[in-house]
Amino acid sequence: MKSEGIWVVEPNKIEIRTIDVPDPEYNQVQIETKACGVCAWDSYLYQGISAPGPIPYMIGHEAAGVVVKAGAGVKNVKPGDKVFCASGSNDMMNQYFNVDSDCVAKIPDDTTDYVSWVAEPTVCVVNLLAITNIQPGDKVALVGAGYMGLLTLMGLQAYPMGEITVFEKRADRLAMAKEYNPTYCFDPDSEEGKAHIEKLVAEGGVDVVIDFGATDSAYALADKLILHDAGKFVLGSWHRHEETFDGTHWHLSGVTVYNLSPNSNAHFREMIPRTCELIKRGVYQPGKLVTHVADYHDAEPVFLKSISKEDGYMKGVITF
Repeated sequence: MKSEGIWVVEPNKIEIRTIDVPDPEYNQVQIETKACGVCAWDSYLYQGISAPGPIPYMIGHEAAGVVVKAGAGVKNVKPGDKVFCASGSNDMMNQYFNVDSDCVAKIPDDTTDYVSWVAEPTVCVVNLLAITNIQPGDKVALVGAGYMGLLTLMGLQAYPMGEITVFEKRADRLAMAKEYNPTYCFDPDSEEGKAHIEKLVAEGGVDVVIDFGATDSAYALADKLILHDAGKFVLGSWHRHEETFDGTHWHLSGVTVYNLSPNSNAHFREMIPRTCELIKRGVYQPGKLVTHVADYHDAEPVFLKSISKEDGYMKGVITF
């Protein structure tokens, strides 16, 4: 089947190319793409950074669409089913693509707003919170309230934490974070924020620190807040350069480090249908955080804003 898709052909340049998509293999499904999210990784891939191979390459791993073909052995979905995809491929910014059937989850039959079912990032958050194993009464700090940080706040509302403090420098995102009822919410550079940081440190740190700030300063703040005795440091951000840590402090404090990467959990794909149910229940509402949508023929402005963060950019989605 002929399929048009988005290719990165050189740093900061994309174009539409046509490929032949074969029939799905055993236990694979073929998806007609309706929407595909622009991940932070896609933003870097657009710039030629953190690429899995040489340019040119296809991109996209956050699709939602319709099953058009099912290979032998597929049991969880059938042609005509509407689904979101959350693993198994990095070429989903195409009209059609094949993926393993356990990488998709069936969404409601009456779905017309596929943008709101771009759910791969939500699966990552569900997985991260599951492996972190937050305990009743834990004191939690979230550093960074961008798209992934706000998804995390949505999920944390279902956890029996003792308290949660959010640190975010941008006033607009700080205001959005307050909608999810954290115990405390501060700009870490404000006098109130600085005082609260010192208070937490003086009390021995927090049980769980989640870093979604994606900056050196956010990493440093998260590191500073780790509990002095068996604390958990959650690396939500993909830091694309070296970060340092005090090995003596981490060793003597018994710090456990968790990684957002799907590869951190051999059972990641089991989280895909579980996440679908949580979205249906309204625990997560990823569509609320989408700020920019464009047809794949006019996708470049969305990629540019994913870098500049202009015009209130938080999450972009490309439609097909």
